[in-house]
Amino acid sequence: MMMRRAFTLIELLVVVAVIALLIALLLPALANAKDYAKLTTCAANLRGIGTGLVVYQSDNDGYVVPSYNMGGSSADNTYSGGYNDPLDGWAPILDRDGVIPGKRSGQGNIFYCPSTVEMLGMADGDTGDDPNKPRGYFEWPSVRTPDKKNVPPIDSSDPATATAAQILADRGFTRTLRVAYWINSANPIGSSTTTDQDVYYTGSVGYQGTGAVMRLTKGIMFRRPSHLIALADGLYAGKQNCNGLNGVNSVTNSRVGFRHTKQQYANAAFADGHVEAIKYDQFPNADKSKNIGQYTVYADIDSRQ
Repeated sequence: MMMRRAFTLIELLVVVAVIALLIALLLPALANAKDYAKLTTCAANLRGIGTGLVVYQSDNDGYVVPSYNMGGSSADNTYSGGYNDPLDGWAPILDRDGVIPGKRSGQGNIFYCPSTVEMLGMADGDTGDDPNKPRGYFEWPSVRTPDKKNVPPIDSSDPATATAAQILADRGFTRTLRVAYWINSANPIGSSTTTDQDVYYTGSVGYQGTGAVMRLTKGIMFRRPSHLIALADGLYAGKQNCNGLNGVNSVTNSRVGFRHTKQQYANAAFADGHVEAIKYDQFPNADKSKNIGQYTVYADIDSRQ
């Protein structure tokens, strides 16, 4: 009977080294494929939401969904409404009206990007200089507490939120939604004292600014719908002057979350319904010079000074 020759130690080490080399070559490709799959799913989410925005606009005489409905003003850099004036939110409005259903989880939720960092990115009021906070999520509806925290009142055990929860229930909002997309809106809570009507894709309806109350925006105000960003990876709304990657080029409090392709790109849905991935250094902010190319945050860039 022939004896089988066993592998020598050197031969085994060579095999192990070859396997390790193959794994080292394959892992980056697998990671890239996984990231691309998440980017593609996120883009599909935004296309679906973009279709829902068009449906909402058609069902509401051409008016765009508000970022949220509110009352009062913030001339003293605080939100005076607080617990008695909850913010409903654009995603819950679409959910309540039967346009797009949402959930308070990341699974099977069109309002949730699969690359979202699992954190309430604005639980403490804003995102600061942490690049991961804009990659987190926001929970709508919400109240802005006197100490500038963002708290979802529905299903809360805090007695202070009971009035807000009842107000929301009377308006047809009975559940909290987890949302991981930013909406391009005039968002006056914090420091603005003027009413920026029809400046961005939408606005915070009911805000009492200097000389006027913010109204709903009509889609006919959009000069270049294919250039106007409506939604993007990120959370909450507004603060266009801070758009960028937190911690890079002195950017702080950005609400746009760059989650894709080595955390340098954000998917964006435009007013005409198409979706593109935009790198952080190409994403437009409030500076007019950053809005004259392919992308803009302004409904009518030509009207800006």
